[in-house]
Amino acid sequence: MSAKTVYEEVVEAWRLERSSETPARISEDWLRRIREYAEELKVRLRLAVDRESIQSKLCERELEVLSALISDILKMRLEKILKAAVKGEDLENLLPIESRLHEGLLKSVAVYREYIEYCSESFDLTRELRESGERAVVVFLKDAPAIVDGEGVTRGPFREGSIATLDTKTADLLERGGYVRRLPLLRK
Repeated sequence: MSAKTVYEEVVEAWRLERSSETPARISEDWLRRIREYAEELKVRLRLAVDRESIQSKLCERELEVLSALISDILKMRLEKILKAAVKGEDLENLLPIESRLHEGLLKSVAVYREYIEYCSESFDLTRELRESGERAVVVFLKDAPAIVDGEGVTRGPFREGSIATLDTKTADLLERGGYVRRLPLLRK
């Protein structure tokens, strides 16, 4: 049995990403092989004597399909990251850039949830979306049971890695207990 080509691996990764609820695992080695393979195809095209030959046309088409598959894979992963951020869920198997995106989205969603809470209590839908000095965005460093915050609202339970917006007094207590770490506030 012969080894799979990089192209076959990309098609398989595309199928796996389509069938998976969460981002599929992508290895650094696989990313490197895709880049090298695409460069090899581009070099073949540049060096082709006859750009109208069947080999050249196949090479061009393979690059087009490879590009479309990679684009689809990344778009599927983006949708999964967005859905997880809205739900406040952590994800595994993220590329470094995807991890930064996910963290930023979690922070933004936490701020927006706080805004929703404010609007639903005050009926003031005209307030600008911003954090006040009385709130803190935190990330949980370990699992924590449900808590009643300084405003008397029950929040949680929280899983390690969860992000929440809490009143500063509650955030201070949880931080002293080693449960959370403060995150920088988003400013407009």
